[in-house]
Amino acid sequence: MKRPLVLVVCNALDDKTRLERGIISDSPAASRKVLMLCQALREAGARPCILSLGRGRANGSFTYFPRTVRRVAGIPVVYAPFSHVRFFSQFLSLFFLLGTLLRLSSSQQKAVIFYNRMSAYLPLLLTASVTGYRRLLDLEDGEVAGRNSGLLKALLGRSITWLYDRLCPDGALLACSALAGMTGIRPVHCYYGSTSGKPFEVRPHTNPRSVLMAGTLNTETGADLLVETVRLLRQENTAWARNLQFEVTGKGDALEAFQALANEPGAPKVTVHGRTTDAQYAEVLNRCSVGLALKPVGGPLAGTTFPSKVIEFAEAGLLVLSTDISDVRTVLGTGAIYLTRNDSRELMGLFQKMVEEPEESLACARRGQQAAMARCAPQLAGQVVFKFIFGGRP
Repeated sequence: MKRPLVLVVCNALDDKTRLERGIISDSPAASRKVLMLCQALREAGARPCILSLGRGRANGSFTYFPRTVRRVAGIPVVYAPFSHVRFFSQFLSLFFLLGTLLRLSSSQQKAVIFYNRMSAYLPLLLTASVTGYRRLLDLEDGEVAGRNSGLLKALLGRSITWLYDRLCPDGALLACSALAGMTGIRPVHCYYGSTSGKPFEVRPHTNPRSVLMAGTLNTETGADLLVETVRLLRQENTAWARNLQFEVTGKGDALEAFQALANEPGAPKVTVHGRTTDAQYAEVLNRCSVGLALKPVGGPLAGTTFPSKVIEFAEAGLLVLSTDISDVRTVLGTGAIYLTRNDSRELMGLFQKMVEEPEESLACARRGQQAAMARCAPQLAGQVVFKFIFGGRP
């Protein structure tokens, strides 16, 4: 008997496809989470496959990329065709994965997970509902449910929410517990991500301490707070601050501000890498000992998403410094340092504590790594999600 089939409908991209198609508007964190979910499901006995729109913001050129099938980290990924011609690009995304969904529908046990409530997935959702797939929603944020502006967008958002709530009757994976109130789908399961299963040593906490800020760089991810804190550190010019240095990867509105800091003299030093490939990012990650997750306390993302970077940082042996939001404390417990206010002085104090108390920093990083592995190890996470999808059936 074949292993149960699990399709994940999303917009995940590997580096090769992203660079070939000239896409700059993707989310590396989302792609990583989807890929590692599939790897965990494979270990649990499922046959995972990713159906990706393979798209980004169209640039108006006449370039066209045909449907592509690739194996990424052992997982088959089917990319829909993509064109940089506006409107035609959206048409391709709407309909050109239907054939794959239909061809795979002959599987006896099959399920499809929709990554967030996207209008582009609706033809696939409707087709899956009449071809016998178990249908689940992976809700990563509350954007469709409550953050759209304007009457038309609000009506569209409510309509999409209603459709997904009706047509995904088999459950919802949630990025954090607060999202249970943003969908009527039941049952729900909080899935915080999966670790890679690779062996990592906890990083030695010697000076200078390398601190990593990665991902989307804007106000909603705390980039402005870090910029303000670095300026304050340079202004006060304390001896301990010379034992800090910052490495910044990613893209966003705050990238220019970080580049300005990098070009200015003074300690702590700031190095800006911008958007990196996975291999380049791994090199940066491997030389840092602290990872930052600074989505503002009380901000629009504080209760409606989970900073998946904290799992990645903790597994890799970095000390996690996170704002006290979402379910971070539930997952990492005492294995992280928490910023309780969006205050540069408080953040500066936490940096000072890290530098001046290396033994406690090392112990905290070890607790964080153990907590991440205990909850998110691929063998455990995969089995739990597999049972959630198929109701415990083998």
